[in-house]
Amino acid sequence: MLKKSALWLKNNTNTLESIGSLLIAATPIALVAGRAAADVAVSIAAILFLFDSIRNNRWSWAKEPWSIAALSLWAFGIAREGLLSQGAYPITETLAWVRYIIFAASVKTWALATTQSRKRLLISTITAVAFLSADGLFQYIFGKDIFGRPRTELSNIGVFRLTGLYRRPILGITIANLFAPAIFWLLEEKKIKASATLAILCMTTVFLSGDRMGLMMAIAIMGVWGLLLIKEIRKKWMIAAIAVILSLALAVSAPDMAKRQIASTAKTITNLTSSAYWMAWKSAWDVGKDNLAFGVGIRQFRVTCPDEKYGPLIDEKTGYSRCYNHPHNIYMEWFAEYGIVGLIGMIALSATILAEIIRRIARGSTSPLLLGVGMMLAIRLLPVFASTSFFSSWSAIPFWLALGWAMSYPTIPPSCRT
Repeated sequence: MLKKSALWLKNNTNTLESIGSLLIAATPIALVAGRAAADVAVSIAAILFLFDSIRNNRWSWAKEPWSIAALSLWAFGIAREGLLSQGAYPITETLAWVRYIIFAASVKTWALATTQSRKRLLISTITAVAFLSADGLFQYIFGKDIFGRPRTELSNIGVFRLTGLYRRPILGITIANLFAPAIFWLLEEKKIKASATLAILCMTTVFLSGDRMGLMMAIAIMGVWGLLLIKEIRKKWMIAAIAVILSLALAVSAPDMAKRQIASTAKTITNLTSSAYWMAWKSAWDVGKDNLAFGVGIRQFRVTCPDEKYGPLIDEKTGYSRCYNHPHNIYMEWFAEYGIVGLIGMIALSATILAEIIRRIARGSTSPLLLGVGMMLAIRLLPVFASTSFFSSWSAIPFWLALGWAMSYPTIPPSCRT
């Protein structure tokens, strides 16, 4: 059976690309169903792309700066876990995340190679964020989403978080991770009303979701979108008026959520050193400091952090826990789990990605879509951003999808290419 499958793959490379492109296009919609479905699509697409690279000796993607930096970081992780970890889990977990790098390369090479496949991915993204946003809004108004899943009460204080279809309140950050390509592409296509409608729908749901990280990311993305929108509309005062009216309407209609999203966020920023995020970052610093060179290993922060030598689990002054599943900052996560070597590698990867995006913009690739995904990536890579785990599939997939999207733009303007 395996021999026949290998022979079929060998003789059907064009079919491989078609299947891979369809799987990549399905990824945003699969994320609606949950991370398992999306992870399956990403994994199969990565395997097919890797087979195609081996079969046709196509390795140009592996020689690009972003790919070299990512693969080098992954190789270090493999070496670290192979030499220092105990048990098979850390090694298999580290081996597995290479699929994201290959997936990003497949997005660039396959899914965005033709107008048809690019449009297919964009329509899938629009469908996904529109549905997630509408379902979340429905859940806010009626208490349950269209499938009957209720909102989640936040610490029994009367403030609710939207979950949409998910079991956890990750709806806001999921929309914030996905909606940039959708609204910027519609803007690029001069579909102003559609872009504005979708942007307002997404932004409203993110605000009402109670997700502060998602809101901050969405505001940054909408800021760039708004600047580009100004160029397209003659009566520019209308944009400011609509933005003010909508903001006031949201604040008045949802005062509890406005308090959490605005007042609570401002309080956290101004009192950062007494926040829950600071507690998590300090714990990651302490764990990393004790394992300075190579860290404690992938996903081992959650195991090491509760050790009594790092102090009480609950801070007496604030009542916050100092331990979570991850440190809520990708750089602190790399420091705690891969030490100073891993941290340097992660900084190098981030610098390479941002440099490649800037390089494309500086050399004439000023597509609104590139600016949108570039902003999303820049926010995710900010050192001070309170982020999700770098290794969690539900948040990693949109990141690597956006990276493949950004890297699909040429570094040389079309007029200069021969």
